[in-house]
Amino acid sequence: MKKTYILAIILLLILGLIGGNIIGNIVFHPQKTTYNNDEIDNNIKNISSKPTWHKIGTYNGISDDIISFNAKGNKIKIVSTGMPIKNYADNSLTTILNQGSRTVEMSQMSWDGESAVATKTKTIEVSGSGNFEIAISAYELKYWNIEVYEYY
Repeated sequence: MKKTYILAIILLLILGLIGGNIIGNIVFHPQKTTYNNDEIDNNIKNISSKPTWHKIGTYNGISDDIISFNAKGNKIKIVSTGMPIKNYADNSLTTILNQGSRTVEMSQMSWDGESAVATKTKTIEVSGSGNFEIAISAYELKYWNIEVYEYY
């Protein structure tokens, strides 16, 4: 019977040591978690970065058009570029920014018969957000290009 007690005590001691070792590893050596450094860097940049311009879209054409967009930022920038055809006549590009029935801002470019056949660029920058519409009036152009940005 003494042998049984001694054997039981040895078994309990072994189980206690194993259990203690497992619990000690959990408490004093917690499982390491790996993090994606790029994800952390992007989150830090988003939190600490200053507002900047973000492109909403780029639009191209040769004739009159209407572009609708929604801006959630607090500023809008529209960069209009035009290239006239070579015809020695007057060529033009008018960009009108509307919000509802209200004209917010506009830009105009023109080339006369003596102007160089070269691109011109004009920028509109306004405060605001919401639904907008850009009305484009183009006369005798090879192409026009509109880039829309919002600031946040």
